[in-house]
Amino acid sequence: MGKKSRGNGEGTIYKREIHGKTKWCAEYTLQYCDRNGKRKKKTIFGDTRQEVKEKLEQLIIELGTNTYVDKNSTKFIDIATSIVDDGYRLNKLSDSSYKRKKETLKQIQKHYMAEMELQKITEYDVKDFLSYITKYSNSVIGKIYGLVNNTFKRAIRKNIIKYNFLDDKLEFFKPTSSRKDKKVRAFTVDEQKKFLDIVLNVNNKVKYKHQLLLSMYSGMRMGEINALDVDDVDFDNNIIHVRRTLTKSKDDKTIMGDKTKTNHGERDIVMDEQVRYILKDYMDNYYKENKEHVIFYNDKKDTFWTASQINMVFKRLCEKYDIGIGYDVNQHMLRHTFATRCIESGMPANVLQKIMGHHDLRTTLEVYCDVFANYEKQHSVQTYDYLKENGLLLKDVKQKENTMPKEELQKIINKLNDMYEKQDDKLIKILKMVA
Repeated sequence: MGKKSRGNGEGTIYKREIHGKTKWCAEYTLQYCDRNGKRKKKTIFGDTRQEVKEKLEQLIIELGTNTYVDKNSTKFIDIATSIVDDGYRLNKLSDSSYKRKKETLKQIQKHYMAEMELQKITEYDVKDFLSYITKYSNSVIGKIYGLVNNTFKRAIRKNIIKYNFLDDKLEFFKPTSSRKDKKVRAFTVDEQKKFLDIVLNVNNKVKYKHQLLLSMYSGMRMGEINALDVDDVDFDNNIIHVRRTLTKSKDDKTIMGDKTKTNHGERDIVMDEQVRYILKDYMDNYYKENKEHVIFYNDKKDTFWTASQINMVFKRLCEKYDIGIGYDVNQHMLRHTFATRCIESGMPANVLQKIMGHHDLRTTLEVYCDVFANYEKQHSVQTYDYLKENGLLLKDVKQKENTMPKEELQKIINKLNDMYEKQDDKLIKILKMVA
């Protein structure tokens, strides 16, 4: 039986012999071309003319509403992997970034959705995946969520799927980690004084002393410090040009990167007298010329100093002299210590953002939210004291200013109850004083 056209743009329905059996078929010319530039045709099969007609009409509806996709067996992990590999091949990712992306892929592959065909992934699968990744830290979740989102987007561009689940932020929002975020910790003023006493003591001969001090007084990352070129330090204008950082190659070897950790990491830092003294002292008394032209270099092994090497010395130093929480520290807290002192001294967040090389102001506010909150409290107290000294308090406030706040009173009551339960001798002395 010959082909029977149903009209312009409506397809063609006809009978066809397939393996000795008569089948009803429908043929429809699609609006896009194949690899050879020819218009693609879609063929539909069925046992009856009515069945084929209904399938053809459904196809036309899907094409008209832009919801049609060709049958495709591409797996989720294949698209995700291509994104990472393309980024590296096109020099969008450095060796270290590529390595981190590969780790993200491994984390994704631990869930069954990774090996599913994209067209077979359901809402349930995506929700199960998002629930699964809550076991990771919030920073890791952010990386995974971003790569999953980009995978769905690329699949749409390739006409594999028509919908990105993650576009629905109400139902498929980025999950929060079930872990507690590690709070940014900095030295207290007393801990910083103790650390300085140890490091500056001529009898201690602390290794990497200058790098540790430079991080504490400039806020630079250790990778940026160890990547400083001799020409990056301008003593005439008291400027440090931060333009690179040490990074890791694919084989985990420390190498010189061609840029900073983030785009905003490239910056100029003004040297105060302390930073100038640290660098000047090192250049005058310890610096040795090297093939890399960097200030801090392991000339004995002809290689770069790594952040992990310096971190181990820092941890042992804190453990030996009982500084902070001992061995359970990281040299990165020196950078946080610098930022904390800046905030405590009244430095605005936008200024600190530029000095620290953060991508945007939100990063600065999020990382140091507790420090800013404490600074705001102190500032409020100072304002209150100023108003009080100048007789600017409201009348009803003046009358109540000698009344102890309920919160403080409750704390005292709780403390007394605790002392009573422990039969603390101090409680007897307090009661005798009151009697």
